[in-house]
Amino acid sequence: MKRLTQIATVGVFLLAVVSVAGAQQALQPVVRLGNFTEVSNDLFMHIIGTVDARYVTMENRDFEQNVRDRVNARRPNDTVSQATDSDAAWFLNRLGVEARYQKNLEIYLLFEHRQFVDGNLIDDRGNQSNPGGPDVFGRAAATENPSFHTERYYIRYKFPGTPLKLHVGADLWNVDQAGIVGDDDPRIALFADFGNFDAMAAAVVQYESTRIGLENDNDLIYYTFSAGYNLKPHRFQFDVVYMRDRFAGADLRNNPRPIGNPIGYQGQKSDSVLLMASWSGQFGPVRGLFQANGVVGRAKGGTAGVPGFPTDVSQRAYDILAGAAVAYAEVDLGIVKPFVAGVVATPDSDPTDRKLRGFSNLSWQDVSQITGVSFFEHLDVSTNFAGRDYACPARLQGVRAGANTQTGSLAIGSDVLGGEFECSHSVTNVFNQQIGFPSHLGITSAYSNPGTLVVAPGVKVYPLKGHEVVGFYVYRAMLHTGLIERAFVVGVDDGFNGKIGKAQVHEVGGYWQWTLNPHFDIRLSGNLGFLAEGFKDIARLADCNEQQPGFQSCEGKSTAQKAEIRFRARF
Repeated sequence: MKRLTQIATVGVFLLAVVSVAGAQQALQPVVRLGNFTEVSNDLFMHIIGTVDARYVTMENRDFEQNVRDRVNARRPNDTVSQATDSDAAWFLNRLGVEARYQKNLEIYLLFEHRQFVDGNLIDDRGNQSNPGGPDVFGRAAATENPSFHTERYYIRYKFPGTPLKLHVGADLWNVDQAGIVGDDDPRIALFADFGNFDAMAAAVVQYESTRIGLENDNDLIYYTFSAGYNLKPHRFQFDVVYMRDRFAGADLRNNPRPIGNPIGYQGQKSDSVLLMASWSGQFGPVRGLFQANGVVGRAKGGTAGVPGFPTDVSQRAYDILAGAAVAYAEVDLGIVKPFVAGVVATPDSDPTDRKLRGFSNLSWQDVSQITGVSFFEHLDVSTNFAGRDYACPARLQGVRAGANTQTGSLAIGSDVLGGEFECSHSVTNVFNQQIGFPSHLGITSAYSNPGTLVVAPGVKVYPLKGHEVVGFYVYRAMLHTGLIERAFVVGVDDGFNGKIGKAQVHEVGGYWQWTLNPHFDIRLSGNLGFLAEGFKDIARLADCNEQQPGFQSCEGKSTAQKAEIRFRARF
């Protein structure tokens, strides 16, 4: 008993000493800088977490109810499938960290996992494939392995005592004020800030030779230069993009569609310079943007070793000269803000000459971030403006197809059009650069297209705090249809009378977004798409029942329908 009393006495004494010592130690204050918390001397960190869960339904994406709908791809983690004919759920989850040391060093690292999901896919699917083998359209089963990858990363260092900042890595950026050149491609950039005047120069890697097994100089690397002047509330900016495209192998960079050019070209290269001059600013309640764009350069096709082409086509040279304009205006009337966006771009009307006159933002197709800038961000739910585009009318089912190697001249039928995934334009790209790219002999180029006309009026309404309602109409048209008309032959292609109209698609849509707090919002969106007369002419070239003998022309009268609800939490 005596020993137990001694042990208890010592324990009480130790507890008392610890309590007194703890009471004497001052609590360290938590230092915050915006979303950043100080974790050690001069080191601030911000943990990034995003859960973006969506439920979507889409029908008649090809504007034809008589053609059997189907998903674009069977891979649950294929982002193309997020714009597809289905009733499904998908998510975008992100986890990352952003850190700053003193005032000079920043790092950013973001991981992402996005895919369609159901009760089976939510579990581990390592080494699993779609059930049931080939689907009803003959497509083989695909892997269901989840994809978790580095989405973005960068290092930024501000040189002390200078206006210069070095950037290395892949962030989500845009060069010009309209965002027609932008992406999350990796780049090395140098920024200079002189107060009201700023400048930037960067080298960007778009396609790398090792990715497709080519050797040495088989890359698409482009260089961007910008200078801007702020005269608040106005900004003036001038941008230059030099695109150096070298490609000596099979044309694997084009979207992997079941139609189109299956052989590709050898020894193709392009050098072009894109010039962009822009203004943005505000006059009273009117906020606006105007940007003029021009591209010049030289391209050489290459068909060496490709069967079916005459020898004089090999290394055929082309001159590039094209232009475009992008504009936006918005009037702040308080609760209501009407707006209008417009895009016009020159067409290439003659596929037989040695000139490329169709405007595109790049010699190829994947670089744009137009809905990533504030002027157009509310149009990101529009399929017709710059989302993942609708499929071609009736999915071009039964349209005469075959590589232009079969004729030794121009692409024919479905080769000159888009396809299963995106018919007129690729994702975030507003120009019609998907149409006509294989039209000229010996070369495939986005500068070969029928031109673009897009008009998008709409209105924003803010009825209550935290609530935003947006409605819009988007009209899309080509400026010259000669590239497509040359791909079909009267008397050979059923339903072709020698002419194809310019109007492509009408779309109405919008969304309601409820922002409950700075970190959580709910958005309900939807749109309806209708074929205009030009694309109805294309629909009539498709066979609406390939199971029956003969040709049954489509009409393209069905309405493309899409609805989506998004729940998003961001920290």
